[in-house]
Amino acid sequence: MWSRLRQIPIKHPLAFGVVISTFKTSASDLLVQKVVEGKKEIDWKRNAAFATFGCFYLGGVQYAIYVPLFGRLFPHAAAFAAKPLREKIKDVKGLTALCGQ
Repeated sequence: MWSRLRQIPIKHPLAFGVVISTFKTSASDLLVQKVVEGKKEIDWKRNAAFATFGCFYLGGVQYAIYVPLFGRLFPHAAAFAAKPLREKIKDVKGLTALCGQ
């Protein structure tokens, strides 16, 4: 079962990002309302607004920006990220591209 769950972000990266972004943005607002602001009742309309923002902007728009666009701007970034730390330190071109991001 664990191996099947680990395959979800690989097979469906956009959908996974949208779900995670929606959940974490909604959860963050709930935390702020209860802990930081000390509200006794949750403002669900406000929470829905944050969840919608998380879904569409953080999950969708940022995926569209960072994955395809950055993939074209920094074509060797994925290979650099996959390297062990010892190899990354020696990879001057990879470090330069990393600073560009």
